[in-house]
Amino acid sequence: MAQLKETNSYYYQDHPNDLIPIDTALDNIEEYNFMNTDTWDFFNLGNTGQAHQYLALDWNEGKGFKSGMTHFDRYKYQIDKIKYYQIEKPISQINYFLGSKRENVFGAMIAHNIKNRLAYGVDFHRISSTGVYNNIRSRTGNFSLYGIFSSKNSRYSLSVDMTYSQVKAEENGGIKADFINNPGEKEPNKEFYEVNIDKGITQHKNLDVMITNSYHFGFSKIDSISDSLAIKTFYPSFSVHYSTGTQKNTYGFIDNAADTAVYGDFFQAIDSTFYRLYYHQIPNRIALSYSGLMKNLDSIQYRNFSLEAGAQHDNIELWQNRKEFTTNNLHVYAKIQSNPLSGKKWQYSAQTFYYLTGYNQHDWLAKGSFAYDFQKLGKLEVSGGLEQQEANWIERSFFSTTAQWENKFNKKSRLFVSGEYLLPKYGFKLHGEFNILTNYIFFNADSRPEQLSSAMNYWQFYASKTLRYKILHFDNFIGFQGNNHQEALRLPKIYLKSSFYVEGKIFKGKMLGRFGADLRYNTNFAINAWNPLLGQFHIQNEQQMKFTPRVDVFLAFQVKTLRVWAKANYINEGLIQTNYFNALGYPDRGRTFSGGFIWRFLE
Repeated sequence: MAQLKETNSYYYQDHPNDLIPIDTALDNIEEYNFMNTDTWDFFNLGNTGQAHQYLALDWNEGKGFKSGMTHFDRYKYQIDKIKYYQIEKPISQINYFLGSKRENVFGAMIAHNIKNRLAYGVDFHRISSTGVYNNIRSRTGNFSLYGIFSSKNSRYSLSVDMTYSQVKAEENGGIKADFINNPGEKEPNKEFYEVNIDKGITQHKNLDVMITNSYHFGFSKIDSISDSLAIKTFYPSFSVHYSTGTQKNTYGFIDNAADTAVYGDFFQAIDSTFYRLYYHQIPNRIALSYSGLMKNLDSIQYRNFSLEAGAQHDNIELWQNRKEFTTNNLHVYAKIQSNPLSGKKWQYSAQTFYYLTGYNQHDWLAKGSFAYDFQKLGKLEVSGGLEQQEANWIERSFFSTTAQWENKFNKKSRLFVSGEYLLPKYGFKLHGEFNILTNYIFFNADSRPEQLSSAMNYWQFYASKTLRYKILHFDNFIGFQGNNHQEALRLPKIYLKSSFYVEGKIFKGKMLGRFGADLRYNTNFAINAWNPLLGQFHIQNEQQMKFTPRVDVFLAFQVKTLRVWAKANYINEGLIQTNYFNALGYPDRGRTFSGGFIWRFLE
């Protein structure tokens, strides 16, 4: 890793030289429910902590073995998403969000860098939300830890990363009332609605530990501060890494009062219906990396080039209900990319991997990107790639006492090209992409995985723009998308979100205030149904959902490192349309209120 230049920033594992300033603004502070992104958002089942689905193409770009149980991932911590802080002083933060119906989100973090020898960070958050309908309570807990130790001469480093996530979500199977075909069917209290499942619970537990030993080759340089004081700094240019660890993953569902009318062919017994998947993965990786750092006389030069190549073996043992499976994945990989510290206007990246053995044998990927910074005229980036991957486990294999499948699907493949134009000065972003998906797999109306026999063409286009005039701000996003296989992939053709607010200094400039409204809207489409037993969304042909704009009103304040906000969600409930659905049988919680704070401490 090249020497980092900036402080009060953080970086991610895969991009150690891309330093991101620590956020201190009020931007989107009121979006606390994990479903919102800078582009397309997610829908959950009507309660924070419940299963979610993406409003655009949800293609899993991860490599290696995949369980397919991804619909709670927005709430979980993952090692490649750990923030590594580059700071001069210790930093800590607490945040607490409170909403209607006992909705609580609490988080805390601390990070410290001790004399450039030991850097560590701890992060924690917990969700507890009852929800407005019966039996839809969720509880989620997450913990992450990182520690990086460097020897006195900086040639050796040891890093330890750990994440732990636990999800416990009650499943009600949706409400029995049909608001879409019978819009007049309305109870005086949402807690009076009958639900399809009374004693269903989904539980996820994920533990990931990775230990990396690194030895660095490079050069030392004396940085003189005064005539009597000099500091000798080591600059690594070439490194050897060895990583090992453990990953334990458990996914389960049980209904202790199962109804055959709800589960159909998946109904197992009179007393309970259940599903359990557990797999343990032990990775071992060896890698070589070159940072592009070199000594040029008495100065340091950053070449616009960095390289990493290596091989990884994964031993995987899996238990699905009473079925056992063992495999050994082995793959090689290489990644070449530019170095942002070089200060060049052009950037690039290229990466590839290939699986030699195991469950994912013959999986491969080759992709790359090129970007050029035109300074005042903006930045343009083009990218593309081709990949082939094995079906995930739940698509390929399912076993229970009543229903099972062992599919011999062809490998899925994706060919994509994309382009993006950024004009930061004017808050403008334009993105377009085209995908050809071969052997695409989806869950059909019977909750069975099915593979398309012909290629799917998927495209999307979106633009975002920020308009400002003095204290007035108007942020907008609009996205368009489509595909030629609506029987397999159903998404809204148009998604729009806007935020209009006023922002300025108040109380003699000592407080920053913001007041405004958020609007979100998507066109009508037959949204998916949720099967809690399998933990999967699937196609449904029962109802075509009708959607209405949703308007939230918020205010936020900042005093030094304290940020406070309050929000009224979906204030227009019932004005245009009676109900708003997030999945078949799962209405939105409706008009609710929330608020919270984020308080950061330095040293």
